[in-house]
Amino acid sequence: MKEDFQFTYRNVLLCLLMSNALGGFPLDASAQDASAKTAPEQSVVPLEPIELDSAVDAVEASMAKIQALSKSGIAATHVIEFGDDFDWIQLVSGEWIKGKIKRMRDDSLEFDSDKLDMLNIDFDDVVLVHSPRIGTYAFDGRVSETGKSVIIEDQVIIETKEGTKVFPRSELQSIIEGGEREKDWWWFKLGFGLTLNKGNTDQFTYESSFDVRREDRFTRLRLAYNATFGRTDGVQNVRRHLVSLEFNVFLSKRWFLTPVWSQFLNDKFQNIRLRATPATGGGVHIIDEANVTWDFQTGIGYHFLRYRDDSAVNRRNPQSDVFIPLATYADFDIKGDIDLTLSWLTNLVVSTIGNTNHTGRANLAIELTNVLDLDVAFLFLRTEDPAPPPDPGATIEKNDYQLIVGISLELG
Repeated sequence: MKEDFQFTYRNVLLCLLMSNALGGFPLDASAQDASAKTAPEQSVVPLEPIELDSAVDAVEASMAKIQALSKSGIAATHVIEFGDDFDWIQLVSGEWIKGKIKRMRDDSLEFDSDKLDMLNIDFDDVVLVHSPRIGTYAFDGRVSETGKSVIIEDQVIIETKEGTKVFPRSELQSIIEGGEREKDWWWFKLGFGLTLNKGNTDQFTYESSFDVRREDRFTRLRLAYNATFGRTDGVQNVRRHLVSLEFNVFLSKRWFLTPVWSQFLNDKFQNIRLRATPATGGGVHIIDEANVTWDFQTGIGYHFLRYRDDSAVNRRNPQSDVFIPLATYADFDIKGDIDLTLSWLTNLVVSTIGNTNHTGRANLAIELTNVLDLDVAFLFLRTEDPAPPPDPGATIEKNDYQLIVGISLELG
């Protein structure tokens, strides 16, 4: 009798263990429906780190499962089963890369790989995306969703708070890391540069700058400030403040509006107290590739100019004119950690052509760490007909050139 009891006890225990491994005893149809209604909808994500080879296998199995389900349709109650807690992308070459999606816009994906650092990848070269981390996805028609997702050949499948939703991949405009938290939209860069000459001429010039950007699903706001001060043989000969403001509204993958667009200049040694150029317009992405982007913008604006000292200036002070901004911007991803940007702005002052001015900048950024960059920048400023200086015998050149080598801190 005792042996029969032990045998029965072992059988019951074995059944319980097998039931737990298989997810519990099966329920009848009504019980399953009730369970589905009461159970919270939540993605299945591994809780512990997985070895690399095992993680690739798990991610491939997860993606194969969702691809098979997509052929018959993904239900709103579907729970995505992820193979790892990291983002993974598969390239057309078949390679899998592990890391974090930072953003995707203009068909260029910024992907932060632990081994390869920050990568800029043509989104057309990405076959599959496995993303258990929260992201915000914007689509044509100003539609956006936030959640965890997988992206297959022709679909974007997002698990949101309202349920799992499916969108055509062809309508995807952008991806931004994070959810609807305000801090997820911001990016900061603070820089400092220095130039020293010692010997026949004692020259000291330094530059400080900051660049702030807020970018959400459909808009981008950028504010940049550059201050330059310099002395030669102990006498100040450079004091310039330059502020740029730009606000973009993205209409599609190619076209965008710029409702607010302005530059503000204060330059003691060009006899300019304030030059303000508020404008409105729009632009187009001329080239939109993984390693090269090229934009062009134009519009119409109001040109305001006030001289610091008009005692030697035989001109109206202040001056108000109409101008047409012509701007272009190009970004070249030379290597994963080396980036070259070129920008040019011409403010064509149609009512007083001599006030036409130009600003050009080339910046080579070399990533030293995740937050520190080495920057080598060249700044060019030109005014077609500069005002006479207040000091007799002094001259104001049309062109100003500046070469800056510095370090910048980047956050966001």
